[in-house]
Amino acid sequence: MPTDANDAFERRLPAALDDAAHTLPPLPPGLLERAARRGRQRRMWRAAQVGGGAVLTVAALGGALVGAGVLGGAGTPAAVPATIGPAAPASAPGSPVPSVSGNDVAATLRSLMPKSGTVSQVSGTRTPDALSAKLVHTGAGGASTALDIMISRQRAYGCLPIEVRPYDTCTTKRFPDGSVLYSTKSFTYPSSPGGQRRWYVEYATRDGGRLFLEEFGGGGEKESATGVDPGLSLERLGEIVRSPAWRTAVASLPAQAGAEPGPREEGMPSADRMTSVLTDLLPKGHVSDVNSSPGMVQLVHDDGAGKTMVEVDVQPNRSKVLAGHMNCGGDYLVCDSGVLKDGTKVKMTRSHSENGGKTAVWQVDTLRPDGLRVVVREINSYAEAGPVTRPAPELGMERLRVIALDERWRH
Repeated sequence: MPTDANDAFERRLPAALDDAAHTLPPLPPGLLERAARRGRQRRMWRAAQVGGGAVLTVAALGGALVGAGVLGGAGTPAAVPATIGPAAPASAPGSPVPSVSGNDVAATLRSLMPKSGTVSQVSGTRTPDALSAKLVHTGAGGASTALDIMISRQRAYGCLPIEVRPYDTCTTKRFPDGSVLYSTKSFTYPSSPGGQRRWYVEYATRDGGRLFLEEFGGGGEKESATGVDPGLSLERLGEIVRSPAWRTAVASLPAQAGAEPGPREEGMPSADRMTSVLTDLLPKGHVSDVNSSPGMVQLVHDDGAGKTMVEVDVQPNRSKVLAGHMNCGGDYLVCDSGVLKDGTKVKMTRSHSENGGKTAVWQVDTLRPDGLRVVVREINSYAEAGPVTRPAPELGMERLRVIALDERWRH
């Protein structure tokens, strides 16, 4: 399983929000981190689109569509070769770039729809770092499918961990030119294997472009509760994002400068160390679905009596952010807090899943005198949005406390 949690965005977002609001009471510990992870698939690719003074949010995961006769390059999706031609070079920062508008992208997306049926609600937007478009396609039989697309140069995320999207079915296909296509069958709501179906593809080009195209069965996102399949197959979506017609759109986006480590990545244990320390601290059992990044690790542990998801989050320099908030103020079923002899603050809580599921969340949150925060959580399922797999989480509060206070988290 890819360790796609190791990305700069979700490490920087919680820290940036925390550090920019030192004087404000923080949200419940770990909420921002968990929200960033669970919502990554939607949030990471919802770009704030500004047009006419209004902020428009366009759902997408990163991708590009540019149509025949609009952005250069011809052919229908079915005519796309297995390996596309030379990739469009990235435009260096400050250099002239091709002029491609959101309307251009929308027109191209429309041109790549099936010839049967009708297209409506077409719109497109451009920001400095992304192009996006959306429309609704109604097939000859009257079934509607909403499609959203986005073009960017951000890092591809690929197949998401089971801890994030427990009911997704994702495949990966690599092409001789170095590009990669990820195809996923999913649902609009991640906590249930039912309801409105959401299919999407993410295409990472060899020159750093990202094309993400998603569709929703039964109409627009959250407009339908039926489980009908979207109108276009995953294969057709893949053909669309791989169309050479999108080269100009990708080339119109400026190349991204090399990403610098975020403030929370500096001085944190590596992904490998996070995994190694946690597995050493667990009892005998089967470990699977490991998902790690600097300062963060999630995995599933099965002792033979049911699966439990275990997560550790290490955060340096949290003293100011959490000042006065390591007590039991908050909505918990059970909470106990105190201070150890060395000054380490410990808060132990039990609560229901934050996303409304039936799982139980047990957590130990520790803050040491030097500002090092270690949070350990366990859930009685293989994912917070997944089904309950045992009556209670496996490890128990005291074992979580031992794990959180282990000195090896200091890297």
